[in-house]
Amino acid sequence: MVKAQYNDWRPIIDVCGTPPHLPLLFRRRLEHVGRICVTVYADNLLEEPRSHAIKEYRANGVSDLARRAEAIETPTTSFGIRAKALRDGSGSGLGSRQPSNARESVVQSFFFDNFVSASYMSCLEGMTPDEFLLKPIVACGLAALANRENDADGLEVARRYYIDAIAATNTALRHPRRVKEDNTLIAVALLGCFERLNWESHSSLLSWRHHVEGATQLLRLRGRGQLRTTTGRTIFREIRSNITLNALYAENEVPDFVMQWSAAMELDPTQTPSDQLYVLAARAGSMRSSFRIGDQNDQRLFDLATTLERDLLRWSEEALGVALASMSWICVSLMTVLGRLTLSLLAHSVYSFRSVHDPSSPYSSNGTRHEYGLPQAHRSWNTWRSLNIILSRTQEAIARRSWPTLAQAPPSSQYYRAIRDRMTTDICLAAACVLGDDNIADPPEALIASSYQLVVPLFLGGTCLLEQLAEAS
Repeated sequence: MVKAQYNDWRPIIDVCGTPPHLPLLFRRRLEHVGRICVTVYADNLLEEPRSHAIKEYRANGVSDLARRAEAIETPTTSFGIRAKALRDGSGSGLGSRQPSNARESVVQSFFFDNFVSASYMSCLEGMTPDEFLLKPIVACGLAALANRENDADGLEVARRYYIDAIAATNTALRHPRRVKEDNTLIAVALLGCFERLNWESHSSLLSWRHHVEGATQLLRLRGRGQLRTTTGRTIFREIRSNITLNALYAENEVPDFVMQWSAAMELDPTQTPSDQLYVLAARAGSMRSSFRIGDQNDQRLFDLATTLERDLLRWSEEALGVALASMSWICVSLMTVLGRLTLSLLAHSVYSFRSVHDPSSPYSSNGTRHEYGLPQAHRSWNTWRSLNIILSRTQEAIARRSWPTLAQAPPSSQYYRAIRDRMTTDICLAAACVLGDDNIADPPEALIASSYQLVVPLFLGGTCLLEQLAEAS
């Protein structure tokens, strides 16, 4: 289902933003995000040929990394790229257009201002990148700037940095010590970020997926011990979001170790709700995989979907009400020291949000705005809303295919559509809360990263509106 809906991740503006009869609330959100992410996901009509080394990396790189990562005793992993071929570039003259050190510094500042926040790449907060990590950072920053300015030459320079970053990463992956370092894994994650910025065609999707699969193998190679450090846990959570998105897109299962590590993460009021949600997302991926390949009957799938729906509802109730209720030892301690009322207020503030009627706010839509207890909470809530959209479609498809053979009568189609309508409304309100409108004086923190995080939820919301249009016609 998700694979069909994404349609190779074409721009949401192209799919949902132009018809004049779309609801105004959604059109405004799409247009605003589209202005920020202009050309990010656009397919070029004339695809430029990439270097032989990049094609070789896409075709063979991750498989080589996977084989080596499975053989833990031989951790000299490699993407299978020849550095000399990479340095040849994708066209003549790229080297002469590389930025100066001064411009690199400007691009680096732009990247940290627009990409790094509590909800995205927070592992880079406060970091001074070394020369190795600076390459993918500058590549991403230049690509984002070139997209904003519609600068073809700027994209060429960004690609050059991207090629150099792959060469440097390839060298790190061959080193028995560096292959397990934090910077190496962050670099692979940034390579995937570049592909999303420089979205050219279906080949960019394949490259992004290769990067995600490579990062997955690196996580496995590094072992569970990486979760003992704050940086290791932060990187794992960032990579996990891409692993889960890739699994839902391809309708595959999330690797078992990702689900197990998420479930075993130490209790943290600011992170535990997100960890719990990604365990539920992994279950959704497993269910979609079974629906696709048919390894379970529809009654079993429907029961799994019903249980998942109940657990998603329970997650939302705990996040809105007592997000710390599962942390009994914290509850006892806080109730003793702070008192029952203070505990309730603290718990409610962790991942909760509320809708406020505020027509004059630049962060409202149709007079309503969201207030979130944590800056990064909107990301988890939009993941929750996206999962509900995917789940409701799966349930409806199973019911349509197998009723009346199911043991119990399923809810009506209107029930599932009502869920999707509500999720779409809240996604739009979250987008307004995060980005504001065009009249705000100061751009929000990490504006570009926040916009990219909204693309998939808004796209799924757009498909729900297309359902409404289809029914109306």
